[in-house]
This record gives sequence, structure tokens and C-alpha cells, in this order.
Amino acid sequence: MPTLYFMLVSMKTFSSRRILYICCAAVASLSQLARAANPAGVGPEAARSSVRSFSVAEGLEVSLFASEPMVRNPADMDVDARGRIWITEGVNYRSSFQKWGVLQPEGDRILTLEDTNGDGLADKQTIFYQDPSVNTALGICVLGNKVIVSSSPHVFVLTDTDGDGKADKRELLFAGISGRDHDHGVHAFVFGPDGKLYFNMGNEGKQLNYPLKKEVPLHGEIGKVEMKPVIDLDSNEVKNHGHPYRMGMVFRCDLDGTEVETLA
Repeated sequence: MPTLYFMLVSMKTFSSRRILYICCAAVASLSQLARAANPAGVGPEAARSSVRSFSVAEGLEVSLFASEPMVRNPADMDVDARGRIWITEGVNYRSSFQKWGVLQPEGDRILTLEDTNGDGLADKQTIFYQDPSVNTALGICVLGNKVIVSSSPHVFVLTDTDGDGKADKRELLFAGISGRDHDHGVHAFVFGPDGKLYFNMGNEGKQLNYPLKKEVPLHGEIGKVEMKPVIDLDSNEVKNHGHPYRMGMVFRCDLDGTEVETLA
């Protein structure tokens, strides 16, 4: 089994200022040292050993930020204004049709990871949300106390209304997207410099719909959703049937999901 971990990559710019990038990586081949110390090839020591084997260009430095068991099979990430790292996990990836079945009945988790003492290592983990309706969410976008989570067939908006670091309100931004439990479904939203949201979906996403009712219970599978097709600003139904769109698509919309433009 490959080890999954996060790295801090520091880069010296021409002004000598250090900029941190956080990356997630899956290393398929571990060093012999890691396997000798930990035959399973997972956990902090295996991750630390793997990091030591990296060769990076001059001016770059790689260090471990987090590993199992704090975070498992990370699928996407974002960084908020407080420097917290937000992670969507994919423990249940492909569980709906593979022989091993559902590995985590409680559903996949959305986590925040923090380095509270400034030593470059995550030392605090908070479960922001966990539910069976989230299966390997391929996208996360943190905007203040609202978090947009892309997990086909839904795009959720999860809100922390009381500031305790955990979601207490769930709404639907979009619904009826194909590609459940598939890596070609709907992907991450990004806040653009024009104040719009940008996002995309793979060829399995197929279509985009508005839910007729946005607010749903905080937990539990959604079930049947009444919805209507999204008609974009070019007056086309957002659907990849070839008239005119096909395969994966790229979009821009307002923060509330309206004024959808199909960009590509």
C-alpha cells in the first residue's frame, strides 16, 4: 500500500522571502528503510523516510506536514484565511461497486489540519463534516464560514454558523450531476479575481441541474431531489449530448450558482 502524506515545499524567491506550498502526494515505491521499519508502508515514520528520498532543485526544501492516521487518502484541499489546511478524504472511493464494499459506513470526512505551534507539522485535526452522502469529494472551496464541497451527484454548501469549526447547515448549490463514486464527476470550485466561481466536471458529470429546494437536513443521504436543468447565458441546456456541448465542461457562475456560463 502506498503511503499518503502532505509535504511543505519551501521556495526561496529572488527577494529571499520564503513561500510555502502544501502538496499531497502518493508514493508508490517506498525506500527499503521505510519497509524495514514498517512493513505496511504507512504511517508517520514511513512518510518521513519517503520524504528523505526526494531530490529537489536548488532552493527547494521538502518536509512532512501530515500523514496517516491523521489524514487518509486525501482527494482535494484548500487553505483558508487562517492558514488552516482543509482536506476531503476518499476512504470510500470506488466502494459502491468494488468487491471490498464500503470501508467507512459513517461516510468520508472533511478535515481541517492546523500547525498550532509553528514547527511545520500538523498537530491539530478537526472533523468539519462527515456523512455517507459524501463519497470522495473531488473538490473543496472555503469562503469564510461557507465551504463548497463537490461530490457527485451534488454540490453542497456547508456552513459553520456558530464558529465552532464544524458544519451545522447543509444546502444544495447544484444537483443531478452524474459520476457518483467516479473521478470524472464534478470537481473543485475556485473563487476568481472577478468575484465569480469557476469550476469544472469530467466527462462523467454529463449535466448540471438546479435543486428546486436548496436547504436539506444536515446529515443523511439526500434521496430524490426535485430539480430543473441549468440554462446557461448562451441559452443552452448544460448537458453533454453534443448540442452543442460534449464530454467535460468548464463553468463560471455567481456565488449563489446563478448566471452560469459554459466556458469550454
